[in-house]
Amino acid sequence: MSMQDDLIIQMKSITKLFPGVRALSDVNFSCRRGEIHALLGENGAGKSTLIKILSGVYVPDNGEILLENEQMSFKSPHDAQLKGIGVIHQELILVPYMSVAENIFLGQEKKTRLSFINSAEMNEKAREILASIGSELNPSDMVAGLDSTNQKIVQIAKSLVRHPRILIVDEPTAPLGTKEVKDFFAALRRLKEQGTTIIYISHHLEEIFEIADRLTVLKDGKYVTSVNVTDTNIDEVIRFMIGRELGDLFPMKAEDSIVGDTILSVRNLNRGNVLFDVNFDLRSGEILGVAGLEGNGQDTLLRTVCGSFAKDSGAITIEGVEVRIEDPVDAIAAGLVLVTDKRHDEGLCLQLSVNDNLALTTLGKRAKAGVIDRKKEAALVKKNIDEFKIKTPSGDKQAKFLSGGNQQKIVIGKWLNNDPKIIFMMEPTLGVDVGAKAEIYQFARKLADSEGKGVVMVTSDMLELLGLCDRILVMHKGRIVKELSREEATEEKILKAAVGVN
Repeated sequence: MSMQDDLIIQMKSITKLFPGVRALSDVNFSCRRGEIHALLGENGAGKSTLIKILSGVYVPDNGEILLENEQMSFKSPHDAQLKGIGVIHQELILVPYMSVAENIFLGQEKKTRLSFINSAEMNEKAREILASIGSELNPSDMVAGLDSTNQKIVQIAKSLVRHPRILIVDEPTAPLGTKEVKDFFAALRRLKEQGTTIIYISHHLEEIFEIADRLTVLKDGKYVTSVNVTDTNIDEVIRFMIGRELGDLFPMKAEDSIVGDTILSVRNLNRGNVLFDVNFDLRSGEILGVAGLEGNGQDTLLRTVCGSFAKDSGAITIEGVEVRIEDPVDAIAAGLVLVTDKRHDEGLCLQLSVNDNLALTTLGKRAKAGVIDRKKEAALVKKNIDEFKIKTPSGDKQAKFLSGGNQQKIVIGKWLNNDPKIIFMMEPTLGVDVGAKAEIYQFARKLADSEGKGVVMVTSDMLELLGLCDRILVMHKGRIVKELSREEATEEKILKAAVGVN
């Protein structure tokens, strides 16, 4: 069988125009039967548009789609589903207070001769589908009671009801921990063994090298290359995506930068059964990384210090003065801000404009007698958009329409408008593309080197820890068990401490 005969999907010379934007320009993309094929590119590279064309959401302006050498024209997602193309969306599209089986067959319910819902048949069929991907979930269980991995498994099972030949998986691991990702990958591999072709979209390049067989890179709406994963490496893929080497992602510490005096001191911090006698210092001009396996207290540490969670005991000192922080307002007043990892739920008002989001934290500084000085506000947000390189048609655009990277820049930018002394960042590059990551790293380095701020960063990204942080604290079971300088830190040392091995 020739390679051409082995192709299940071929998209040839695909072009898509939107008002004022050429989203795709003569893009070619193909997948083989029974492979996991990664589709990569920065936000705005054209991945989503290409996938929406393949899944029937958009109709291309030019080009053709061949499914097993038969020309296709999808007018709707339903058309694509009928031809065997399924999608697992990034967001969980489930009804929490319905059962596993009811979610799997939602819209395709099994019915009796009298047109009543046949729950017994649905449960039986759901059990068969779940078993095919190695899951022993009870079809009668309520989805609301499942953890994030099993909810994702339900979403996979839901997409398998029509027995898709091609399954598109979009940013699937964002809500999952290390073990959950391993289980999820096992389910994808079972599907591959059964002959399903999987198109895998993710910003986590390390995942691509673990799960994918081949990858295709898009840039600025154009096709760049397709290669076997075994024939390339992360550095080369980044160069395909953004034209820079891996080393260029992380800015070097400025030669004239000075790590100053202790700006934040935390002593004997305790909270419930999550934090135990935590002690650490942060110096001005320093980026301090906090590492650890998920659930070992890193997030709780930052949220407790900044007042989002109440502490049981402990002292917090900022610039030599002990401060009383009982809520985030106290923290902000003391010069400490938190860039949350939950930008949609906690970091942004998605319905508001870019301008409004950027201006939110400084309303009090621009208001007289309750009236906002719009001239000052306009100057501020224009400066923000330029300084943080926020890509938006205008400041009036609703935040919900921006890419993840640009949304994250807004979350960071609005807090920097407060001119804080200390910036806490939780997973600051989660779900953003490589280009936006590089810009966020530049912001963090500039805050420390040029402005003398103290930056604390909780991240599960090993490259961020090793490439950006001046010092690294490792947490295990609610305690800081290791401190490593930039020079002595290695992936092995961090991982050993994280799992409790000295």
